[in-house]
Amino acid sequence: MLLAERKKQQNISQYIIYMYQTELLIRNFEFDLSQIQNEIVNKIPAETLDEKGKLAEIDWYRGLIKSMKEEGLEKTGHLRAVQELVKELSDLSLNLLTEDPDYQVIFNAARPAIRENIIASDGNISDPIQACLNGVFGLLIARMKDEQVSEEEMAKIEHFGNVLSYLSHKRKVSN
Repeated sequence: MLLAERKKQQNISQYIIYMYQTELLIRNFEFDLSQIQNEIVNKIPAETLDEKGKLAEIDWYRGLIKSMKEEGLEKTGHLRAVQELVKELSDLSLNLLTEDPDYQVIFNAARPAIRENIIASDGNISDPIQACLNGVFGLLIARMKDEQVSEEEMAKIEHFGNVLSYLSHKRKVSN
C-alpha cells in the first residue's frame, strides 16, 4: 500500500497536510521525477517500503506531477481531489457545530486563532478548516526551515490540531 494511502485511511487531516507537503516538494524539485526518486523514494528504508512499493511510489509521484501540470499548479495551489477532501471536512465541521456539543467546545476554543488566520490571509482564505490546515502546514514548513515558532503560535496550532483531529476521527468512524 502506498504511504499516502495509509495516511488517508488513518487520518484524513494528516493526509491533506501530507499532500500539501508533497505538492510543495514536487515544485521544489521542479517536477523532475528522477530527482524525487533519488532524493525521496530511494531513501525510504527497505523495512518501510520494499522495491515493488518504491516502484509504486514513483508511479504515484508521476501521476501527481501529471495532475498538477494539468490543473495548472506549477507555482501555487492544491490538487482538486485534495481540496474536495478539505470541503468534506468543512461540511462535516458545519454539521458537527449544530449537533455535537463536544465539537462545539473544541471549535469555539480554536475560533479566535481561526479568525486571526483568516484575517492574516488577506482574503485568500475564508473557510475555518482551511485556516486550521494552513496553520498546521505552516508549522511544518517552519520546522523544515529550522525556524523558531513562538509559544503563542504553538498554542494556536494546538487548537487547529484539536479541531482537525476531532474531524478526522469523526470522519473515520462514519466511513
